[in-house]
Amino acid sequence: MNDDGARGGSQAHSRPADRRSQILRHACALFARQGYGATTVRQIADAAQLLSGSLYHHFPSKEAMLLDILEDFFAGALQRHRATLAATDDPIVALRGLIRGSLTVVAEHPEASIVVVAECRRLAQTERFRWLSERTAQTSAMWRSVMADGVRAGVLRPDLRPEVTAHLVQTGVWAMAQWYRGGGRYDPDEASGLLVDLFVRGIAKPGAYRSRPLGPILGNTRPATPAVGIGPDDNEAPRARLARLLPEGAGARMRIGYAAGLLFAQQGYTVTTTRQIADLAGVPVGSLAHHIGSKERLLAHMLTGFFQELLAAFDKDAVARPAPTRRLEGLVARTVEALAGHGVASVILLNERGTEEVPQSELYRLLGAVEGVWTRALVDGMRSAEFRTDLDPGFVQRVVRTAISTSSGAYRGLGVHDVAGLYQEIVLGGMGARRA
Repeated sequence: MNDDGARGGSQAHSRPADRRSQILRHACALFARQGYGATTVRQIADAAQLLSGSLYHHFPSKEAMLLDILEDFFAGALQRHRATLAATDDPIVALRGLIRGSLTVVAEHPEASIVVVAECRRLAQTERFRWLSERTAQTSAMWRSVMADGVRAGVLRPDLRPEVTAHLVQTGVWAMAQWYRGGGRYDPDEASGLLVDLFVRGIAKPGAYRSRPLGPILGNTRPATPAVGIGPDDNEAPRARLARLLPEGAGARMRIGYAAGLLFAQQGYTVTTTRQIADLAGVPVGSLAHHIGSKERLLAHMLTGFFQELLAAFDKDAVARPAPTRRLEGLVARTVEALAGHGVASVILLNERGTEEVPQSELYRLLGAVEGVWTRALVDGMRSAEFRTDLDPGFVQRVVRTAISTSSGAYRGLGVHDVAGLYQEIVLGGMGARRA
């Protein structure tokens, strides 16, 4: 075969590097849509139009594909963050740069971002992915240094603890991967400006919110764990946690619900089995089937129950706390309280996307009702001049709900005395030392 023929033949097939990239794209899409644990090599091969055996010529395992996805993601994020910190000494400019860089990565790699957020914290506890702890520690250190610089410069509150506020803002921003898209209403530069304004200035106008010192709220806070993935941050064993959460005299159905919530939050819905739920709840597998019918039905019941309870609490607060500022305080507190007892709800609320087993129409109706309560409170506060009038209520409520859902449970594990109070201060009063 002559040279021309050789070149012509090579064009008919993908080069190995291109083929690897195609496989990774398909794998990443599946990991994002249905979870790493629930995705099989055969599904990836089918999506890439390969035989399973052929796929192994490019990657030795599914784990190797995930490894490549995560390494590329963190390399890009760290490069952006380092460039941001090298370009400015202004803490607020640097904070905006970190947020803009994070949202840019999310916008450019939405599926990889979802995989990182959903899987990173769990994977960092496994031997093969120990290096993730180092990567997340590097990124978290950058956020903490910016917060500390802001306190020293007098542009952030002197009672802030950089490790706590950095954890709150960083996890909240990365969790936006579940719904933020750069081609939407705000590009990363515009969105980063809105987020800095929200977290630094807060929602309430000066004097409208009675701010409190953060010392009593935080207590003897321990350093936060590196923050990128979403999930429980404390190391409490599931059985001990279940025993602490369960009301005295809880029946089998309640034990099953609490056990399922803990397992779904800890390891994900798709990989949790009914046997694991039954074992943790201390009931026979047959009894579990009698009480709930199936894992899918249990998830649907837990989701609808969570939102119904949350909306009922919101309604009570609307009567007891008619002023917008007080109402928003209540929305924060009720959301933190509800998430503390519903592990599955925190995961689904954060993702804001249902599973095939849960009726989409009902889930969207309940989510819409929750969003509506938050949005109306913000609009009422803007009209009554209690809140700043330059807010985008729809965007603000989604950011705040995402931040609370992301890791509100983590702060109890870190020793924070008043988790709801922490979010109320940051959301309403802001982190700024001088609010204009």
